Amino acid sequence: MHNHHYPLSLTLFLGTSLAVLTGLVNASPGRAAPATPHVAVFAQPGFPYYMVSTGVSPASIARGLEKAGVRADLLDVGALSDPAVLNVRDYTALVMPYGNTFPQQALANLQAFHHAGGCLVLSGVPFTHPCVCMSAAGWTSNRGWGENARTSTQAHTGRLSLELKGRAGDWEGVASARRPVKPGQGVELSSWVQEARGSDKGDDWVFARFFNRAGDFVAQSGAKITPGSGWHFVTAKFVVPAGADTLDVSAQIRSAGRTVRIDDIALSVDEKDVPLPNPGFETPGRDWSDMGHHGEAALFGPDGMGVGGFAPGGTAPVKIAAGDPLALASLGRDWSKGGSPQVIDTQSLPAGDTVIPALVEGDRPVAALIVHNDAAFRGAVDGWTKHPDTGDSDAYDTEQILERTAVAILVKKGLVTPEQQHNDLAVLDGLPKPVILSNLKLPDMPRPYLTFQPTMPAPARHLYVADVSSLTRDEKVLLISLQGIVNRAQPRIYLEFDADDRFWFEQMQKQGQTDDPIPVVDADSLLGTFRKDIKGAVVADPNIYLSPCVAVDLAGIDDLVISTPELAKKFNLPIRQDLRGRFTDDADALRYARTELWPRLNPYLSICLDPPLLDSGAIDQIIAARGSCFWVTGPKAQDKPGANTAAEKAELEATLAQMPLNAVVRGFWWHGDGQGLDEGPGVSLGSRFGKVTVVSDYVSNFSVLGGVQIPSLKQKLQPAAPKLDRSKVYVAITMSDGDNLCTWRGFFRQYFTDPDHGKFPVGWGMGPTLIDCAPTIAKWYYDHAAPTDEFLCDVSGIGYIYPPDWATALKDRDGAFKSFYDWTQQYMKRMDMHTLRLMNVRTEDIPHVGSLLPAVQFLMPDYGFAGERTYSQFTYSLPTGQAVFRAMMSDRGPQRLADQIRTRVGATRPAFANAFVWNWGSKLSDLKKMLEILGPDYVAVTPSQLYALYQEATGKGAAPGG
Repeated sequence: MHNHHYPLSLTLFLGTSLAVLTGLVNASPGRAAPATPHVAVFAQPGFPYYMVSTGVSPASIARGLEKAGVRADLLDVGALSDPAVLNVRDYTALVMPYGNTFPQQALANLQAFHHAGGCLVLSGVPFTHPCVCMSAAGWTSNRGWGENARTSTQAHTGRLSLELKGRAGDWEGVASARRPVKPGQGVELSSWVQEARGSDKGDDWVFARFFNRAGDFVAQSGAKITPGSGWHFVTAKFVVPAGADTLDVSAQIRSAGRTVRIDDIALSVDEKDVPLPNPGFETPGRDWSDMGHHGEAALFGPDGMGVGGFAPGGTAPVKIAAGDPLALASLGRDWSKGGSPQVIDTQSLPAGDTVIPALVEGDRPVAALIVHNDAAFRGAVDGWTKHPDTGDSDAYDTEQILERTAVAILVKKGLVTPEQQHNDLAVLDGLPKPVILSNLKLPDMPRPYLTFQPTMPAPARHLYVADVSSLTRDEKVLLISLQGIVNRAQPRIYLEFDADDRFWFEQMQKQGQTDDPIPVVDADSLLGTFRKDIKGAVVADPNIYLSPCVAVDLAGIDDLVISTPELAKKFNLPIRQDLRGRFTDDADALRYARTELWPRLNPYLSICLDPPLLDSGAIDQIIAARGSCFWVTGPKAQDKPGANTAAEKAELEATLAQMPLNAVVRGFWWHGDGQGLDEGPGVSLGSRFGKVTVVSDYVSNFSVLGGVQIPSLKQKLQPAAPKLDRSKVYVAITMSDGDNLCTWRGFFRQYFTDPDHGKFPVGWGMGPTLIDCAPTIAKWYYDHAAPTDEFLCDVSGIGYIYPPDWATALKDRDGAFKSFYDWTQQYMKRMDMHTLRLMNVRTEDIPHVGSLLPAVQFLMPDYGFAGERTYSQFTYSLPTGQAVFRAMMSDRGPQRLADQIRTRVGATRPAFANAFVWNWGSKLSDLKKMLEILGPDYVAVTPSQLYALYQEATGKGAAPGG
C-alpha cells in the first residue's frame, strides 16, 4: 500500500514487560524535557475522526490522565502549530485522538517536536489523512467546503479570501446568515474579486438573495464577477422585491473550470452600512476537510513524521502481546472480535528502533510502543494504538489505550517510576466503565392513548391565532410552552411561524375543523389571556447546554412556561424552577430528568432536539402530553458548556431502558454533521432499545392539529394497469423521505401544485402516524392526489427503525418485532397503504419482515441502491409469495437516473423496477425528463400496478382492472 522508505531490519521485543524496560530510553543529551509528567492532548472542535470512534473525547482523555496524576492540557490546532506552545520543554508527549487524521498546518511543528524527542500517542493509523480548515466563520457552503469552495491566502486585504472553483452541473458557492428586510428598501452590494484561471461563462455573481417569510426563495440581484487577473471592484444597486422578508449575501459560480477569489464584501440597506459577519473571510470556520489518504507523512524522510507505515491485516486473531506492556488484560476485552487491523509495517522503521508490541496479529504488531534510537528522532517514544472496534465499549476502550500508552511512555522517559505506574494503572482501572445494557425486559405499562402518537381534545371552534414570526427566539419558546400547557385541556392557541402555518389553519377551516379565529394583535397578550393556566416559569442554565431540555420536561409536568430571567421579570412571572447552578454538566442534567422527573413524565413520548431548535415549534405537543426532551452532543459540539458525549449517551441509554416498547422519539438525531449523535447512530441506538423515531424537528401546532379526529383515509382509485407487454420494462417511481413529517408541512406541497403533477405515476412515501399528529395535513394530500399517485408506508414501518438493529438490546426480540409490525399493519390499513419501504435492511431481513406483515402483498426495500448487481437481486418473490422490489437507483439528474435503470435491468424482459428518487434533490420535471430519455420501452406505473403486472408476468395472477 505504500512506498516503503528505508526498508531496514527491526528487533521485536515480544516478551519484555514495560517495567523491565524502564529507563532504557531517556531524553537525549541537550534535549530538555519537562521536569514533571506533562502531556498535551489535541482537541479541536469539529475536527474529523477517521478509523476511530467519534465518541472518543479529548477532554475525557485529559481528565483520565489528570486523575492518574499526569498533568494534561488540551491544545487546539493553533497551539499545535506554535513552537512557543508545543515543544519538548513544556510537554513530554502529545496524544492525537482523532484516528488517522492530523492538521496539515501543524505538521511542521509536529515534526520539530518529534525531532527534538517529543513523544506521540497515536490512535488509528497515524498521519495518513491530512486535514485543512477551508471554511470561513459566518458562511455556509452550499455543496460543502473543500477544493471547490475554500479560503485562500491570496487575499485583497488581510490574510485570507474566498476561492470558488466552478464545476459542471450546479452552483458552487457560499452564503451568509439571513437578515430582515422590507420590500422597497434600496440595497447596495459590493465586493473585490479576482479571476485566477478559466473564463467567464456569464453565470458568476455576488448575489443578494431574497426570501419570503416562509423561507422560500423570491428573487436575487447582484454584482457580476467580471474577468480580470488583478483585484478589482464590482458593485450593484437594486430594490428589495415585493414579498421579500429576509436576504442573505451569496457568492456563487457556475462557470465550469473557472476559479475566482472574492474578498471584502460590503452591504448597505437604505444607505446604511449593514455589518456582515466575517466579510473579509479572515476568521476560519469550524468545518474541516479531510483531504483523503496520503501515507507519506507517517514515514521517514525530510517531510515525514517517522512513526512508520502500515500494512493490511491478515486473518489471524488479534490478541494481547506477551508481557502486556499496556496492562490491557484488565479491560477484559476479546480483541479478536474487532475489525480488520492495520499492522505496523516494521520494515518502514530504521534499524535500531525498537518495537514493543501491545497487541499482535499472529506475530505482527497492531499496537505497540516504538522506541526511537535513530538519529532523526532519538529520544522519542511513540505509541501506535489500534482502533478497538469493541461496540458500545469502543470509545471507552480507545481512551483507556491512549491513557495507558501515555503513562507507559512517561515510564520509558524516566518521568514515572514503576511504582507510580502501578498506581496510575490502578486509577485508570477504576475509571467509570460504560454500562452495556442487554437482554433487557422493558417496563410494561398501558399507553395513555389508543393511538400510536398522542391525541388531543378537539380544537376550539374559535382559536386564538397569533403571528409570532417576528418575535425573538426566547419569546417564541415562551409562547410555545404556553401553547402546550393551554392546549392540553382543549386546543385554543394556534401560533403562526410562517406562511405554512397560515395555510394549514385555512385548511382546518375549509375541512370544517374550526371556525373564524380570534385574532391576536400582540402575541405577548396571550400570557395575560391564559395566565390562570400556568403556575409560573422555569429558567434554564446558560452554562449547561442541555439544561433547556430539562426545562421542557418541567414545563409539561409543572405547568411552567420556559423563560429567561429577563422575560420572567417583564411579564411578572414567578420563577418556580431555576435550573441555574443545579447541574455540573449535561450528563448530570439528563440524570436528573431520568431519576427525579421520570415518574411524572409520559414514558411513551420523547423528543430528541438540539436546544437551539426549541423555538422551531416542535415542542408544543410534547409539553401538552408531558413528554420528555433530550439531546446528546456530538464531536463538533464538545466546546458547548457541560458537553460530554460518552456520559450523555450513557444517560440516554439508561433512559431508553426505562421507556416501554414502541415508545416514540420525535424530533431528530441530526442538526448538522457532528453536532449530535447524527442520523445513522441515533436511529440505530433507538432501534436497539425498541424505540421508534418519527422525524419531526421542524413542525408546529401539533397540539392543535393532533386534536382533529380522522379515523382513516382512502386513496384515490387508480386507473387500470396497462396491458402486460412482455417486451417492456415497468417502472414505479417512489419518492423518498415522507417519513419525515416536516416534509408534508410544506416541502411536498410544491410537488402537488407543480404543473407536471399527475402527468405520470409516483409513489409517495409517507409516515403513517401523520394521521395522528396532523390529520388535516394528511387529508389535504389525499384529497389533492391524482389517480396516478400512491402513498406507501415510509420508512421501515409505523416509524423509522433499522430492522437489523431492532430490539437487539431486549430479551424478547421476536415479541418486539411482532408488536412493531402489528402497529404497522394497523396504520397501513387506516391510511389505505398497500406497501412499505424498508431501510438499512440486509437481504436476509426482508423475508423476516414479510412474514410479520401477512396482509402486505409486496415490499419495496432500501433507501436508494444498496449494492445489488443483478436484476434477480432487485426483483423477486419470497417463499411467502410476497413480491420484493428493491430500489435500483440512488443518483441525481434525469440522465443519470435513466442510465441506472437501464444498467440494473439489463436485458431482462419483461422487467419490473423500483425507481427510488431522493426527494431533496429532484423535481417532477426531472422525473418527466428521465422517462422521456428512457423512451417508450419503459412504462411508468404505480407501485400497486407494478405488483399486479409482476404477478401476471410470473403466472401468479392477472392484473386487476383498477
